[in-house]
Amino acid sequence: MTLGSALGGVATGAAPAIDAVVAHSGTTHAGTPHWLLGALTLLGIAAVAFGWTRLRDEDASGRLGAGVFATGVVMVIAGTIGLVEVQIAPQATPDWTRWFPVINAITAALLAVGSLVVVRWKWPERPRYVGLGVLLAAWIGYPTLMPSEGLSHPFGYLLAAAVPLAIGYVLWRDAGDAFPGVFGARLPQVVGAVTFLLFAVFYAFSAGTLSVNPDLTADMVGQGFVEPYRVASPLVYWPALEFYFPSIPLSGYVSAGSLLLVGILGGLVASNAALAARQWSTGGAVQSPRAMIGTVTTAGATACGCCAPAVYGAAGVLFGTAATPVYWAFMDPSSPVGGLFFAASVLLLTGSLIRASHDPACGFPRESESGAVSEQAA
Repeated sequence: MTLGSALGGVATGAAPAIDAVVAHSGTTHAGTPHWLLGALTLLGIAAVAFGWTRLRDEDASGRLGAGVFATGVVMVIAGTIGLVEVQIAPQATPDWTRWFPVINAITAALLAVGSLVVVRWKWPERPRYVGLGVLLAAWIGYPTLMPSEGLSHPFGYLLAAAVPLAIGYVLWRDAGDAFPGVFGARLPQVVGAVTFLLFAVFYAFSAGTLSVNPDLTADMVGQGFVEPYRVASPLVYWPALEFYFPSIPLSGYVSAGSLLLVGILGGLVASNAALAARQWSTGGAVQSPRAMIGTVTTAGATACGCCAPAVYGAAGVLFGTAATPVYWAFMDPSSPVGGLFFAASVLLLTGSLIRASHDPACGFPRESESGAVSEQAA
């Protein structure tokens, strides 16, 4: 739905028709009550907080803190995946969603102008930040400003490619020596790889690209398949493979667009985690915890914002069908919320990565420096 048609619908008082994304229905998953999945998620959050506290305590056992922290992360992921799988799908599109395209356009304009003002004020020597902000603003406003939502327009593919290239360029120019050199050490490598894998699994389930609680149709029952498919997200149509394996059961799809999003967000989250692991391994995290704090907060923003169905699933546990406005805010393709949280997550994660890469605790000695030290010791 374009901005013009939305304004026309608002002016006439008619709500335009929107193809809704249908969530899974039900109140249990594999016999597990909805409230129990919510309790598992909350317990996991408590374990993460406790583990983080133990890691910050110099007198506490680092292994215990790391173990509790990792266990809490797994519990949160398992609980939120379960919540997504049993969330209740609203049946009717509310009238207020006709304002989404208008809000979307305004949000994109504010982000573009805000990027220019903030960068001019704080980093006038780095105009590349303005470029990244404008690209993210275009990402938000694209479905509204382009005719027919731009689902097949070449500009959408160019925009989808330009955003990760801009992120890479900013990191190349402004990240310190610790990035990407930190991946030369074993511990950051392992932490980064595990973090990326966990994020990819969480994203796949929370975004609805994978499900172990499929909505079965008469054609699907008892019959597995793998078929080519097209998915209109993000921005444009992407080639995909749709599949269903009844013996697991597992259904979903894998598209070039979903891989792009996982690569962008998962790569940023994993890179932040690798730098944080470098801090802990050098013993510098207690003296300089800002990168670790930034990693936790921005990863949380990414999980809540970009994995939107998980937010609705959690809200559904607390408020039931009263949480349907949250569903439409995140799941409606014309809503600005998903794009805005994507942009915010990219900016927060990129900024956190740049700050962490300049932290002395993440640094590696240069070969010349290490050689000089060896000669002096000899």
